[in-house]
Amino acid sequence: MKKLLLSFAIMMSCHLALSQDDPVTLANVYLEQADQIYKQQKEAIEIAKELYIQAADLDPTNLRANWMAGSLYLETINKDQALPYLLRILEQKPNYRFDLLYHIGRAYHYGLDFDNALSYYERYKKKVLGDRSYRGTDRVMPQVVSRRILECNNGKDIINKPSQYSIVPIGEEINSVWPDYAPVLNYNGDVMIFTSRRQEDNTSPDVDKDNFYFEDVFISKKSGGKWSPAKNIGPPINTEYHDANIALSPDGNRLYLYKDTGAGDIYFSDFDGQSWSEPEFLTNKINSTIYSENSIAETSSPDMVFYTSSRPGSEGGIDIYYCIKDDKGKDWYKSKSLGPVINTPGDEDSPFLAYDGKTLYFSSTGHKGYGGYDIFKSVYDSLSGEWSIPENLGYPVNTPDDEISFNISPDQRTGYYASVREGGLGFSDIFMVKYHGDNLDQKALIAANYSKSGPPESNSGTATKSGAEKVALNDNEPEYDEHEIKLMDETHRIFFNNDQSAIGDKHKAELDSIVQMIYKYSFLNIDIAGYASKDGNPRYNLELSNKRALIVLNYLVDQGVDESRIVARGFGSITDEEGDAEEHRRADVRIVSKLKKKRPN
Repeated sequence: MKKLLLSFAIMMSCHLALSQDDPVTLANVYLEQADQIYKQQKEAIEIAKELYIQAADLDPTNLRANWMAGSLYLETINKDQALPYLLRILEQKPNYRFDLLYHIGRAYHYGLDFDNALSYYERYKKKVLGDRSYRGTDRVMPQVVSRRILECNNGKDIINKPSQYSIVPIGEEINSVWPDYAPVLNYNGDVMIFTSRRQEDNTSPDVDKDNFYFEDVFISKKSGGKWSPAKNIGPPINTEYHDANIALSPDGNRLYLYKDTGAGDIYFSDFDGQSWSEPEFLTNKINSTIYSENSIAETSSPDMVFYTSSRPGSEGGIDIYYCIKDDKGKDWYKSKSLGPVINTPGDEDSPFLAYDGKTLYFSSTGHKGYGGYDIFKSVYDSLSGEWSIPENLGYPVNTPDDEISFNISPDQRTGYYASVREGGLGFSDIFMVKYHGDNLDQKALIAANYSKSGPPESNSGTATKSGAEKVALNDNEPEYDEHEIKLMDETHRIFFNNDQSAIGDKHKAELDSIVQMIYKYSFLNIDIAGYASKDGNPRYNLELSNKRALIVLNYLVDQGVDESRIVARGFGSITDEEGDAEEHRRADVRIVSKLKKKRPN
């Protein structure tokens, strides 16, 4: 790979002069080089993509260069950046490909521009239904397009309700330029095992039919807050063919594996402190002969597991089942479906039962998602014996791409999963997910502040009482002076420069005052809402607004505020507020109180 990068750099420098005199000729040179790289080495897909982009930009009339640039964007990260290349083709030759409109819709979809995506999906659907006789390989079936339309309509609702999560890349200690996925962790969160199709340290020197190396299982351990460079876990778990992990017991001593015996079965291997045992077939009460079983999760009881299977008898596709052992803990009873609240006619995958014993995280293509597999969670009510309606974890955890294999820590504040997104090294990568708080409320706090004193008299929202006067929240809670009431009553706006998320010095004193108050009153918390101007596409604005919220959060944490007392969310661009763009590039910070959770009936 390093030799290939060096060759690419030399080639780029050699052709630089030529580009000034003959861009069309150079575009064809780049196109030829990109074709060779793309066909020979999958890990060089980013180099091939860059060459196609260079060729398309040098010669915008080169339709194939534009098509390949757009296609490789759709294969890798930043998929929405395929859009200008696909639109060039549409402008010059609308019939270049039968499915061109569909792929333009996909680019808008990945950019979270759901309205434009819907427009192109509808245009393509009308086209394909109007030419039912066409059977080319570039025909996308109408039912696929209908699903995309549903996803966009779902997305318009989901994106307007930002979740309280953020995504953190974990770097090259874990990830590679090849596909990395299926992270599983022990209870302590200091051992991660995952599957990779990387070339380095692979058991087999060969590639499979798709030109990727065979799957191997890798392991990394955390010490001092840092992950060690991942290593091949070795035999007997890894062989010369495909080997993939799917679950790890809380103590880290039992590893569940997927093997492509039959239609796909679940195996397990035990660690004795020195080495892993030869993988064993789990049980024919779970594994079937003609259907696929491809993921599993232990529960709070060692005698019960959740797993997924394509067998009939549930809602359709791949569904989640459970199986329990008999009273002696030796044999397994017949499996049962988790039922229609969890399972759908689509596919459910990678269940993970949180350590509270009642919160189930899983991936699904059938619930209310906005593209591919999304991560959902559902909570079991032991009194009613029912699961809650699955809740989409929302943006930024989920994207229009696939999100699978979600694991979360015992306190449900830190998780890991596989995704294809910005910040990765290439193809699918493993990311850390951080949860930033619970529901918070400012109105109730403000109402309580003035329950005895009346509302403030000024339009600015500041208190008008003298510093000597105090206001009590109630008879059992402390009294606040004028300055404290002002801090609680105001929304503190932290403004940012265009395309930036650094906090200016002029805002730090204001944030430091908030920190001092949070130190003083343990029941107060902080809510941060990040925003962006209307410049840029919706995905970019959401990412930028989220980044601004998190930069304020990180500043407060650096000042000693417990992260569990802060909620930080990005809301994208402001569309319902007048004013200059500069006023929209901000994060709104409020002092709030925790909402009391309702007790179950």
